[in-house]
Amino acid sequence: MPTSAILQRFRDAVSRYPERDAIIGTDYTITYSELERRAASVARRITERTTGPTVALLYQNKPEFAALLLGALWAGKTVAVLPTLAPPPLLKLMCMETGVDLIITGEEFVPALTAVAMSCWIGDASPEFAPAQVPVQPVAAEVAVLLYTSGTTGRPKAVALSEQNILTNVEGCIAATGFDDKQVMLAILPLFHAYGLTVSTLLPLTTGASVVVPEKFIPRQVLQLIEKHRISCLIAVPAQYRVLVKEPLPVDASSLWLCIAGAERLPEQVAREFQARFNRPLVQGYGTTELSPVVSFSPAEDNALGSVGRPLPNIQVTIRDDNDQPLPTGEIGEVCVSGPSVMLGYLGDRDATNRKVRQGVLHTSDKGFLDKDGYLHLVGRADDLVKVSGEKVYPSEVENALETIDGVEEAAVVAIPDEKHGSRLEAYVQLRQGIQLDEHQLRSACREMLEPYKIPRGFHFVGQMPRTMTGKTDKRSLLTAAG
Repeated sequence: MPTSAILQRFRDAVSRYPERDAIIGTDYTITYSELERRAASVARRITERTTGPTVALLYQNKPEFAALLLGALWAGKTVAVLPTLAPPPLLKLMCMETGVDLIITGEEFVPALTAVAMSCWIGDASPEFAPAQVPVQPVAAEVAVLLYTSGTTGRPKAVALSEQNILTNVEGCIAATGFDDKQVMLAILPLFHAYGLTVSTLLPLTTGASVVVPEKFIPRQVLQLIEKHRISCLIAVPAQYRVLVKEPLPVDASSLWLCIAGAERLPEQVAREFQARFNRPLVQGYGTTELSPVVSFSPAEDNALGSVGRPLPNIQVTIRDDNDQPLPTGEIGEVCVSGPSVMLGYLGDRDATNRKVRQGVLHTSDKGFLDKDGYLHLVGRADDLVKVSGEKVYPSEVENALETIDGVEEAAVVAIPDEKHGSRLEAYVQLRQGIQLDEHQLRSACREMLEPYKIPRGFHFVGQMPRTMTGKTDKRSLLTAAG
């Protein structure tokens, strides 16, 4: 049986840069050689506690996260990385479905886990054992990692990813951007998030680069870290970029090289404000957990305006119609992806897997098109497309229009079934601080930009846009509020 290829890539980096900083925390730094020692020690402790094939990892963004993850792979385990914001009953259900008998966690989660009768081990990543003392165990299964979908359309699904899935995604990111061992990554996405795990953690640690891991997303502290550690790579969701551009602290951000927004639509206003604030471009990438997760992104000098970049060079993107037939350049259809990054499947749900992956092609449910230069453009989710008075509308188009109105910070548009018109659009608007706008003003502005059937029926003002566990706009809660 083979051993972990991810672990081997990491150990190759250790052999090249033993004294280089691997993980930089708020109060201390872990070199590559020390991180290897910590991972070996974690592996020893795991094998002493369980012979089962799968362990769960429930851990906040902390420097120890990497040692616990690598240690579990060292022990030959499949690692179910649990979302830290999930309620305890859902965590229990996730663990039951994956069959774990060891939950590795931090002290802060023990009371919640105990309340739902779940035993756990407070992960000890202290460097007690030398790597030579701990044999690397054969992998227990093809599944290396289980990650959970965001649950925006239902209960989160467990996405089974192999080491090949993850490592080929890492290789594609390197080929697309030129990422190398000289980079410094700032990990501010949740590490249980597919981008946080693959791009913010495993990409640098299998390359020999450094990762800065703040325990909390505090805008002022993030800016200080960018300057102090000469951060070159920043991957975040649009909501995080929104608050970073508003933080008034002066900062030398000249080290920034690659700044990418992912997980959801990047408003043009946010990109413009980031460019103005930090004198660095912000580009949009695209991915999904089922694709390990990156599908496309490009450095700013090779990015088409309004696109999510070119697909990674080791995957294939096609645009298909409702009959699963490829469409020509420029035509809108479903974004479909094939290649080595396509997930193994949804754990324990063959029907859902077969609906999602057909003949090796993953159907993303996102609508978009490829332009003549090969850039991918997204127009919305397939299940977002609604008909209002017989006309097709993508809510994202309305959201983009609303966010061009002076004083609008963020907008989210949801569709409500309507007996007369098929659907009606309801807009939820967060205004910039100190700005006062009313429904009449918003409606008048929309008339200047949108066809009549695209203008929302109602406008609702919110103090703060609700978010999912992974930082996306929580439209399900808005739909509930809209009735």
